[in-house]
Amino acid sequence: MKTNFLISMEKVTAGSLILLFLVSFQGCRYYYRVQTVEKVSPQNIKTCDSLNKLLVLHQNKSAWQLSGYAVTDNMLSGTLSVLPGNCHQYKTTSLKRGNRYRKDDRIVVLNQVHLYLNDTIVPKFTTGDEVKIDFSAVHKAEIYVKDKGRTTVSWVVPTVLGTMGVAIVAAATTAAIVALTKSSCPLVYVKSDTSYTFSGEIFGGAIYSSLERHDWLPLPGFEPVQNRYELKITNGLPEIQYINQAELWIVSHPGQVKVLPDRKGVIHTIVKPELPAEAVSSGKANILPLISMKDRNSFQFDESPAVTGDSCAFNTLYLSFFIPAGADTGKLVVSAGNSMWGDYTFGELTRLFGSRYEEFVNWQGKRSPEKTLQWQKDQRYPLMVYLETSAGWQFVDNFDLIGPLGAREMVMPVGLSGALITGTTDGNRMVRIKLESGFRFWDLDYAAIDFSKDRICQVDRIQPASAITETGKDVTQLLSMNDKKYYIQEKIGEEGFIVYQDSPAIPGMKKSVFLHTKGYYTHVRNYPNPPDKIQLQTFLVPGRFSKFSFDNYTEFMNKKMVFVSDPRLP
Repeated sequence: MKTNFLISMEKVTAGSLILLFLVSFQGCRYYYRVQTVEKVSPQNIKTCDSLNKLLVLHQNKSAWQLSGYAVTDNMLSGTLSVLPGNCHQYKTTSLKRGNRYRKDDRIVVLNQVHLYLNDTIVPKFTTGDEVKIDFSAVHKAEIYVKDKGRTTVSWVVPTVLGTMGVAIVAAATTAAIVALTKSSCPLVYVKSDTSYTFSGEIFGGAIYSSLERHDWLPLPGFEPVQNRYELKITNGLPEIQYINQAELWIVSHPGQVKVLPDRKGVIHTIVKPELPAEAVSSGKANILPLISMKDRNSFQFDESPAVTGDSCAFNTLYLSFFIPAGADTGKLVVSAGNSMWGDYTFGELTRLFGSRYEEFVNWQGKRSPEKTLQWQKDQRYPLMVYLETSAGWQFVDNFDLIGPLGAREMVMPVGLSGALITGTTDGNRMVRIKLESGFRFWDLDYAAIDFSKDRICQVDRIQPASAITETGKDVTQLLSMNDKKYYIQEKIGEEGFIVYQDSPAIPGMKKSVFLHTKGYYTHVRNYPNPPDKIQLQTFLVPGRFSKFSFDNYTEFMNKKMVFVSDPRLP
């Protein structure tokens, strides 16, 4: 029931793990590719400056570092200095194929921008010259970015082949499964000083245009630098991302409370969250020790039908809370995330569509979103929440999918009108809430409830001051409004760097920051096999996807396999 980070190690010997670790890193290579900007503008160079890029100036067969560069009017100025030693081997590169770099050189390589001069309209330069160049003399720029797709192959293939060797050495006791079908959402990284830190995924599960939705990602600890917040949104895996809106919510609130938005964007204050008095699984296990602290020891909703008695392999957690007199609403607070296993299982489901998967995605994009969302609920793919009433269990709402790469804190208001209130022998009153998930679809790290009244907060909705892609394209307007204009990230490695201005401080108030986005994404898959129509029909039955997950996991464990995450992921 505990989450052992990314690798499940229940049935692996220490020797096998060591061998698996070693072969996973044999032959790993790093690649970069070139993105070309045909028309270089002052804004491109200003963006390079804000990202601390190294400018390399090319004239004929000569190349220099442009040191101390600046932009004034339509002129680029600076001093030509000798290229740093570790830049020489990357001075020129192939535009059509992936180019390798050493791991130790990654900072140098991935921070280079090469400017090529039109030699017919500028004089011949030499080292040490102080130059002023009109932008019309720069006929193109080349930007080096990580070739994540090619790098992934260099990691994955040695891992799989090497693991086959391990299986032989270890008498077939261990095999590695790498999640090549890994799906994800747009990845968000926040900037502090000069580095970016992974913060989470946005609008998880919105994998068809019909499922486009809003999302509010908490950014705890995100602080402005020189009155500016900077973050980036990236495409890390084979998918196309359609980002409609990306605004920053800066919430000013009393310092002694925490604030969280629910899935509809309503801000709630958390003053005194109360842990459950009891937390019992459908298999009668005491789960309270797993969910009382945010420590990555999680309940994985992984009890078998033999234990729970549920033929669909649904897993249920019953939470009992003491309720104060006069309370009419509770705010359920959880720290949870989608599991890697659930993500892998969904990838296995998509394989059943074979060569018609893209056709299915297009059809889903035109279908009523209510039908798709209902199918998800019938399979318990979202995390479902129920309140016990005198008439039985009443559905309250669900927590949306958030992706498998980062858990987040979430809140849900639970109206207590009609709740079944039970008394205890010592005079306390209790209310029960249940959480329900398909087999191993969620990891729950923490659960509590707050009965306090929401306090007044000020929400400043900040539009991007600038949003520039890794190639220098300005997409600020595309991200500023909820409309039908999208910033589209089509390839692995595409990034959007977004800057927001800080809001005025309010005396005596603390700030919490959230990224409000809207959008969707589609997976890029190329399955050569014909669709398995007979098996696909079975997934129309409620609970079939959960049972599919359980059956696959059982087979997985019977073969004594180890589930290994993609090593590139944050």
